[in-house]
Amino acid sequence: MPLPQPREGEPQGFHSYPSFDLETTLGEPETIVWSSIRHLCSQAAAAYTAGAHGHTHRRVRETIARSVKLYIGQSYEFYEAATDAKPNTAPLLYYYAFLNLAKALCEFKKPKLHERAECYSHGISWRPNPKMLVRFQTEYVTVRQNGMWQALWAALMKAACPVPQNTRLHIQTLFSYCPDIGAEYGRSCGLGRLNLIPLESPNIMYNKQAQEAWLSFSIERWRLQAARIPAPKFLRQISATGNAYTEVVSTNPKELRRFQSTSTKPATNIDDVHEAFDDHILAFSVISHMGPEQRLRYLVPIQRTVQYRIPQILISYSILFWLGSLVRYDPHSVRSLMDSHYWILIDGFMSQCRPWLLEQFRWALYNEETTLTTAR
Repeated sequence: MPLPQPREGEPQGFHSYPSFDLETTLGEPETIVWSSIRHLCSQAAAAYTAGAHGHTHRRVRETIARSVKLYIGQSYEFYEAATDAKPNTAPLLYYYAFLNLAKALCEFKKPKLHERAECYSHGISWRPNPKMLVRFQTEYVTVRQNGMWQALWAALMKAACPVPQNTRLHIQTLFSYCPDIGAEYGRSCGLGRLNLIPLESPNIMYNKQAQEAWLSFSIERWRLQAARIPAPKFLRQISATGNAYTEVVSTNPKELRRFQSTSTKPATNIDDVHEAFDDHILAFSVISHMGPEQRLRYLVPIQRTVQYRIPQILISYSILFWLGSLVRYDPHSVRSLMDSHYWILIDGFMSQCRPWLLEQFRWALYNEETTLTTAR
């Protein structure tokens, strides 16, 4: 059966948050990101940002602002201490820095976090084996009862965390979802590809005359073949309730397969289309990545051993929890890893993915995708 033609419309871009911006700096990006995050230590700034998260009552916003100031202040202190720490101790300090950023974000989404049980539990665990050193290929963390891991999932995905207790998240799989260290992953794990499929030309399309909008994207043919995942299975993975995707005629059929939303959404105002598709884009669980020419690229994780959607922040957060646990409970394994061929992967994560995780938290705290580029 021949493929249908794509609908006619104007591209409106694709972003992981409905609100988005572009910034350029001459300074050091990590310093700029922290400056933006620490701005929320201001009572007025945090109260205003609470409004962007949907809180309208003045007293609620003031309560949120007081707690956010505490969490972010403590996060920054841990982060600064980690910056001066050695590689065999820094991961633990960095984890607690991001744990406090997670608390700040959860406070914005659901105030008075400190009065709830999840504030006092990590939500995931790792158990050392006293009789042997870690084996990277078989390492995993285990999802536990309701804690900060689940609260962070809910804050990011706007729904209760569906991942059941005792689910194992394999560390090597989590690393395979980190595009910033693709080369290191290949050298360390002996695998030539990550568990990611890049989206080509993703866009929210808008037809002004019909006043309707829909999602459109393409995928390189060889990507699906290499991943050994049929297109229908991949499309089911990224479909949200009330939305599915259909393959249509591609402008470059030899190289690309093009897809679009099966149904459209009414949109009388072009400025509202990104808000209208927020839930649909959440279903992608997109992995954002700064590609060539400092342009954001979006990739979709392939769900194999991990059967649930895990937001990008939680992928890096979980890896950092594992590394921090090693530092705290099993320094002998840390030393063993530092002497192994896996250290280039771990070191790459700490030097590349960890700063990007900080930037991802900035997006989540402000509820805005801010692409920061350097002018140098």
